[in-house]
Parts: sequence; structure tokens; C-alpha cells
Amino acid sequence: MAAAVRLVDDGLKARNTAPPAIKPYKPVCAANNAAYAAANVQAASRSVCDALAAAGVALVHDFISADEEAALLETVDGGAWEGTLSRRVQHYGHRFVYESKTCAPVDRPLPPMFRAVCGRLPRRPWANDGAAQVTVNEYEPGQGISPHVDAHGAFADGLYSLTLGAGVAMRLKKNRRADPDAPTHALWLPPRSLLCLRGEARYVYGHGITSRRGDNVGGAWVPRGRRVSLTFRGLPPPGPCACGFPDSCDAGGTAPLLLPTRLRPDGG
Repeated sequence: MAAAVRLVDDGLKARNTAPPAIKPYKPVCAANNAAYAAANVQAASRSVCDALAAAGVALVHDFISADEEAALLETVDGGAWEGTLSRRVQHYGHRFVYESKTCAPVDRPLPPMFRAVCGRLPRRPWANDGAAQVTVNEYEPGQGISPHVDAHGAFADGLYSLTLGAGVAMRLKKNRRADPDAPTHALWLPPRSLLCLRGEARYVYGHGITSRRGDNVGGAWVPRGRRVSLTFRGLPPPGPCACGFPDSCDAGGTAPLLLPTRLRPDGG
């Protein structure tokens, strides 16, 4: 029988929890890392290719300054972390309920710095009263996230992910229901960059981060460090999902509502 899942009560019981244990990193020489990367790891591009751009992917380099990055990290590190997942998270405005893939309000408003960033998001499709939901994710070297499409019924169009700390390679691929033979794209997200997913890129393309301790960036092996991401999203309008991609829609279309497999069991 599967172990019971430990839940956090919609942010009311959020607490500072230690990050999951990570095996100590044993450094190897750069030459070995480069050889491994060339042979086994897809090289990540530093820019968005034409196919991803046409689908609605954009990457803004140096979206914030180094001083703003330091201030945002200070704000995040002063907040309470949840340890429900295999990585530490924080939720503001609304909490994404991973068990049901819905959103629930939490009594944790967006900090002023989060609102300031939200006001600068390019082509933001939500109302002008700020983001309805912000999720903070912490990734230590060796941690990642399974490929997924954000739930259609939980969030509106427009997903914005701000990278703080260390950079990382993200994998993007059109889901199999839309294209069984779709290629996998690897995109390097440098520190202080803003990833924007809109339209097909938001609703049809899965995005994820492979669990490993480094990335192949244009043929060079780049060891990972601690990365913190701030993901800004808006709530969908009332009524049926109007994404326009019924074959990929898990709210009103034919795609299954897949529950996550990254929840931590008790004692895990």
C-alpha cells in the first residue's frame, strides 16, 4: 500500500523545513564533465529557436538587476517553506493544490517586490491588480522537476518564470497527444532571466528540468548551483476553459488530468 502523503494546510501551517537530503557532490575534472556532456547530455541553447518562438516561448535576459536579484532572494529566504514536495516551495496569493491540480486562496499576499516584478511582466494577459498566484521553487544541485503542462483549469494563459541564483537548462517538448514525434528542445535559463510561455507554449508544450548536477550549455559543462524560481501566473476566467487546444486540455477537453508523482511520502 502506498505511503500516506503529508499535506500542508493551504499555507496556514506552512513552516520552515529543511531541504531534502542530497547526496554529497563528488567533483570530477572539467575534462571528464565535458566528455560526459558531449556524449550523453543534450546541449542547451542560449537563445530561443524559431520553432519555440512561433509556439509562444520568449526569454528575456537580465530582466532584473543583480541588486534586485539579491533583494528578491533575501525576501524569499525570509519566508516560510513548505516541504510537501521533493523540493522546497512557497505559495503567495493562491496555493496550487498538487493533489487535485486546482488553486486555493491563502492568507499570504504577494510581497511588494513580487508585485513590482509582476507589474513589469511583458504582455501580461491578466488584470492590472497584480498576479493572482506566485510559486517559489528551490532547486539544489541534483534536483529537478518532471516534464508537465500547467493545469489548464488552474491558471490562465501566460506563465512567467524568473530565475534567481544559478542558471539551469529547461527541456520543452510538445506533448505526445499533440505530436508523438515532437523534438525535445533544451533552453538555458541564465540567472536573472525571465522565461515567458504563452499560447501553444503554455497549453501544449511540457516543460521540465532533468535531475542532474550540471548542464551542457553549447558544448561546455556548467555545474549547477542553488536556483530559486519565481513563477507568476493568473487565475483563469470563470466558465469552461477557452484555451483553444482541446486535445491537450485537462479541464474541458480530452486530455487526462494527471496527478503529480513528486509528492513526498511520510518519512521521505
